Amino acid sequence: MKEPVILTCPIRGKLTASALAKDGLTVTEEARRIECIRFLIKREFPKQNIATETVVIKNLGESGRNKLRADIIAYREPVDDIRDLTMEQKLQKALLVAEIKRDASKKQSGINCQLKPAMAQIPGLNVTGVYWDDANRCLFAKKLAKRGSEDFVEILEDSVENLPRFGAKYKAKPITISQLSPPDNLVATLFNVANIMRSHGVNDEHLRYKETVKLILARYCDERSAASSRSKQLSLQIFPGVDAGFQKRVESYYTIAARRYNKAKSLFRPKPGSELELRTLRECVKLIQGISFREAGNETMQQVFLSFVPAVFKKNLDQFFTPLTLIESMVDFVGIGPNDKIADPAMGTGDFLTAAMDLRTRLGDTDVLQRVFGMDVDPKAFELAIINMILNKDGQSNLALGDSIADADRWSEEIDIALCNPPFGERSIETRPTILGKYDFGHVWTHNKATGVWAKTDKLLDSQQLGILFIERCFKLLSEGGRMAIILPEGYLCTPSYGYVRQWLINHMRLVCLIELPRRIFLKSSADLRSNIIVAQRMSKPQLTMLVKRNYPIHAELVRRVGYKLGAGYSPVAKRDSITGEELRDEQNQVLIDSDFMGIRDRFRKFTEYWAWPATAKKQPKLNSAFVGGTIKDILTHSELDMKPRRLTINALENKRLLLAKPHLRLHEIADVAVEMYNLDSEDETMKMWRLVEGMDIRANEGVVIPQFQARHWQIAAKKGALVYPLKKHDIIIGLVRPERRNIGMLMHDGDDIVGSPDGIAVVRVKPEFKKEFPETWLFAELRSERSRLQFWTESGGTSYGKLTNDQIANVVIAKPDTEELEAVAKSVGEWRKSFSEALNLWGTIGSENDRRPILNSPIFGLEARDGEQVIDEADSSSE
Repeated sequence: MKEPVILTCPIRGKLTASALAKDGLTVTEEARRIECIRFLIKREFPKQNIATETVVIKNLGESGRNKLRADIIAYREPVDDIRDLTMEQKLQKALLVAEIKRDASKKQSGINCQLKPAMAQIPGLNVTGVYWDDANRCLFAKKLAKRGSEDFVEILEDSVENLPRFGAKYKAKPITISQLSPPDNLVATLFNVANIMRSHGVNDEHLRYKETVKLILARYCDERSAASSRSKQLSLQIFPGVDAGFQKRVESYYTIAARRYNKAKSLFRPKPGSELELRTLRECVKLIQGISFREAGNETMQQVFLSFVPAVFKKNLDQFFTPLTLIESMVDFVGIGPNDKIADPAMGTGDFLTAAMDLRTRLGDTDVLQRVFGMDVDPKAFELAIINMILNKDGQSNLALGDSIADADRWSEEIDIALCNPPFGERSIETRPTILGKYDFGHVWTHNKATGVWAKTDKLLDSQQLGILFIERCFKLLSEGGRMAIILPEGYLCTPSYGYVRQWLINHMRLVCLIELPRRIFLKSSADLRSNIIVAQRMSKPQLTMLVKRNYPIHAELVRRVGYKLGAGYSPVAKRDSITGEELRDEQNQVLIDSDFMGIRDRFRKFTEYWAWPATAKKQPKLNSAFVGGTIKDILTHSELDMKPRRLTINALENKRLLLAKPHLRLHEIADVAVEMYNLDSEDETMKMWRLVEGMDIRANEGVVIPQFQARHWQIAAKKGALVYPLKKHDIIIGLVRPERRNIGMLMHDGDDIVGSPDGIAVVRVKPEFKKEFPETWLFAELRSERSRLQFWTESGGTSYGKLTNDQIANVVIAKPDTEELEAVAKSVGEWRKSFSEALNLWGTIGSENDRRPILNSPIFGLEARDGEQVIDEADSSSE
C-alpha cells in the first residue's frame, strides 16, 4: 500500500511517515523546519545551498562521542559541491545555522545549549543563527566587541525579519511593513505575551488578556499607518540602540486604537493606554514586532478571540461557540455576491459576519465591510461581536445593540443574505402581545386532520419560542431572491405539533438544502438537542408555485464529524492517516481538520450549479427520471410534512423506492404492534414480583432481550408508570429510542412475570393467521435488516435522540421473500434461538443469583442495611 504524504518540503518534496522516521524528527518538528526553510527561500537563499538533514557540527569531548547538531545549515555554495569536504572545510562556507523546536517551552535551552554553541563553532563574523518554534522567531548575529583591552565575539539577538538577504551582511535596522511575516501560530505567540506579563508580576488573568487584546488593536492601527507612510516603518517595535522614544511612540497608537475602536468600551476603561510597566510593555512588543496581524486568517482570529476575549469579559464562550467549519459552510452555501448585503439578526459574537467578510475579502471584495449588518439584544454579546469584528478586519459600523424581534421592520426587505443561529428552546420565548402580533408565528394555528392543512387564526399565542420567530424574522429581512441559512432544532422539522412551521416555510420559501448536525454541537441550550441547517430562498408567490408544480429538488446531507471535539473546550480534531495515526496536512503543511463539511460543500456546489441556484424559477431545469435525490413532493406527500434531512438523503430514498418497486407489504398487514396494556396497580396479588423490560435491556449486537431483576409492582410504577405490556417468550422487542443502533431483540426468557415499558419499547407479534406463512423467526431477521433499520431511523423524530412511534413501526415496508429464502432465514434464526436458550440455561447454573446481578448505579450495592443492621466490616467501623 502506498504511504500517504504527511508533509511537503520545498527541498525534499513530499514526505511520508517512513521518511520522517529516518530523520528522527516528529511531524510537528519537521513542519516547523519546513516553515523555516520557506522563510529562508523568501530571503533568496537558494534551495540547493540548504542542508535539510540533521548536520553534525562537531564531535566534542576527549573521545569525540558528544555531538553538537543543527537542524538547518545554509552554505555559500550548493550542498552537492561541498559534499566531499571535511566538516571543518564545510563550516568555513556556512552562512546560517538554525535550531528548530516543536514548542516554546524549550526556547532557552535550544538557544543557549544548541544554537549559540553551534554559531561559535562556525568561523567568521558574518554567520547568522535562527531560532524557530511555534511562537518565537529569533535572529542571532555575531559582533566583535571589546572587554577592556581584549577583543571578543558577542552574539546579539534581533527579530528574524532582519535576516539579511542571501549574500548580504547583517545590519540592525527598524522593521518595515514589507518585512513582516504572517503568523504560523498566533495564539501560542499571544499566550507567550500573556506569560511575559505574568512573569513580570501581572497576576490578574483578566488584566493580562485585556492588555493582550489592546496590544493587538494598537498593532492593527500601527500596520495601517506604516502601510501608508513614506518610511513604511512600524512604531510598535524596539528600535536599535537606546530607543528613548519607545514609550511615547507606542502609547500614541494605544490612544489611536481607543478612539478608533471606541465601541469596545470594556477594553479601554479605566485607562485607554497600556496599564503595563514600561519594561513589560517592551518585552511584549518585542515578541510580536515581526508579525503581520493583518495577514492572519479567519480561523486564526477565531482562535485568538476564543482564547483571550472570554477572560476580558469574565464570560465562558462555550455557550456561543459555533465550529468554524459549520460557519464557513453556511456562508459558502448562500453564495454571497459582490453586491449582496448580509445580516444576522441574532448575531451573538458575530461569527457568521466575520466569516462572510473573510470569504469576500479573499475574493478581492473591497467594500464588504460596509455591507454586513448585525443585531443582538445582549449588551455583552454585542461588545463581544464588536471585538470579534475588529479582530477580523473591522466591519463594526453596521452592528446594533437592540432587540431585532421587537424591531421587526429594521432592514426590512433590504438584505440579500440572512445568516442565523438563533436562541431556541422552551426557555427562550417571547411573551409580549404587541410583538407577537407582528408575526404569523405569533398566532395560534389550527390543524385540519381531514386535509392535513394548517391555518393561522387571529388569536395570539401566550408565548412563542424565539427560534421559531427568528425564521420569520430572517424572511422579513430578505428581498425577493434573497437567501437564508439558519440553524434550527430537529423538532421544528418533524414533530407533529410544529407542522405549522413547516407548512409556513413551504408556502413562503424554496427549500434548497437540509443538513442534519450531530448532537451536542451547541451548548447554548441546556437541552441535548439535535440541530439542522436549512438553506432557503425567498421567492414571489408565482415563482414558488411554479417551482412546486415542477417538483423542485432538495439537497440533503448528514454531518457526523465537524472537525472539533464536541463539548466544553471544542478542541480541533485533525484528520489522521489510518495506518500510522499521523496528522495529515495540506501542501502548505496546515493540519487538515477532520470534518464532513468539505465534502458536503463540494457536493452542494455541484447540485446548485446544475439547478441554477439562486436563479429564478424559469431558469431552473426540469426534473427528470435520472434524478435520485429528495424533492418537495417527498415532503408534501408525508402526513406530517416531515423535513428531516436523513429521510431525504439519496440512500434513504433509494432504499424505500427499491422496496416499493418490488412485491412488498407493510408490517401491520402481517403482525400486530402490541397495544394491549396491563395495569400493575390493579393486581390483586400485591406480593407478586415482576421483571421489567426497557429499551436499555435490548442487547442490540446480540439480538436478545434480557429482562431486569424482579421488582415490586409499585417500584416499577414509580419508575415507568403502572401501564405495561405483558410480554411472552419469543416476542420481538423494538427499542423506540435511537433506532439507528438497530435496537431490536428477541425475548428469550419465559414466565408470566415479564412486562415491558411502553415508554421505551414496542412489541411485535405475528398475527395468528400468518404465523405459518411468515414465521416470527423470519420476521425477526427482516426487522433487523439494514433496509428496515434505515426506515426506522429516517422516520424517527425528536429534538435529541430519534424516537419511533408505534405507527411508524407498523408502517415499515417489508420486501416479500420467495419461499426458499424465507425458509432458509427462518431455519437459521431458529437454530440460533435454540442455541442461545441452551446457553442461557447453562449460565443460570453458574454461581448464585447475586453473582449474575448487574451493578447499575452504585458500587456499594449489597452493602445497604439488612434487617435493621448495617452491613459493614467491623474493622472499618472501628477505624473512625
